Amino acid sequence: MSDDEQSEDGKSEAKIRMEMEAKRRKERAEEEWREYEEFRRGEREKEEEEIRQLRERRERRKMEREEEEKRLAELRQIEDQKRRAEEEERQRKKREEEQRKREERERKKKEWEERKNANRPNFVITKKEPDAQVTQEEKKEEVTKSKEQLEAEKKAILEQRIQPLNITGFTADQLKAKAKELHDLICRLEGDIYDLSQRFTRQSYDMQELAERARQINKGGKAKAISNTPDPLAAKFSGIPPMVVMYSQYERVKDPRSFHDRRTVFSGANYTEEYQRIAPSQAVVMTEEGFQIVGKADSGHSAPAAEVGAE
Repeated sequence: MSDDEQSEDGKSEAKIRMEMEAKRRKERAEEEWREYEEFRRGEREKEEEEIRQLRERRERRKMEREEEEKRLAELRQIEDQKRRAEEEERQRKKREEEQRKREERERKKKEWEERKNANRPNFVITKKEPDAQVTQEEKKEEVTKSKEQLEAEKKAILEQRIQPLNITGFTADQLKAKAKELHDLICRLEGDIYDLSQRFTRQSYDMQELAERARQINKGGKAKAISNTPDPLAAKFSGIPPMVVMYSQYERVKDPRSFHDRRTVFSGANYTEEYQRIAPSQAVVMTEEGFQIVGKADSGHSAPAAEVGAE
């Protein structure tokens, strides 16, 4: 190394240049670090600002949610109170309705008992015990009562049944009320008489219907016994066909037409060609013992041919 390449302090130019280059790199690195620090500081501030805004938004939403829950709780409380009041009102109306029905039933029951007691006789009939023995003297005394005793007993019974009508000292309004009461009593008794008579008539009709049904069932249910004895009428008229029934035995209104009218309904032209009637070979007559053959028929007598139906 030459002398001119060395500096006054003993450092070479290359070393000085290297130191300067290292110093520039260091300054550039420090500047870059400062810029990075500034950038990081800005980023941190921005993140902190965003975090702060998020926290504020979360707090605001939390407050809004609390207010909404509080409002909903108040609404639920109001609805519960309203529903509870409606339920209490419904229960109260139900109790009042049940009380009203109970009172109505009690009133009707009381009226029915009053009407039932009003129809009862106002006297008591004393019945003797079945085990009690009635002596002959008591029977004789009952049979041999005099006319005056019977009249006295009749009068006593009528006095018990007929209540005395005491209207002395009544005013006009009281007399009207008493007359109205007696009129209502008579109307009620007449109504009871009519109802009982109608019920008796209906029950009598039902009894007759049931008796008739029972009779029909018993009549139809019993099978007729088969008799082995010969029927004299059937034996006498063995060759006669059974009787022609022109109407049903279950019809209430019978056919008013005569047998000839009913028979001629089915008469008329039934054939389309002529036919020759076969002449009888024997003569048969009807006697009390049945059909009897009396001999040969007249060969000269021939039956006329049947008429041909004209269409």
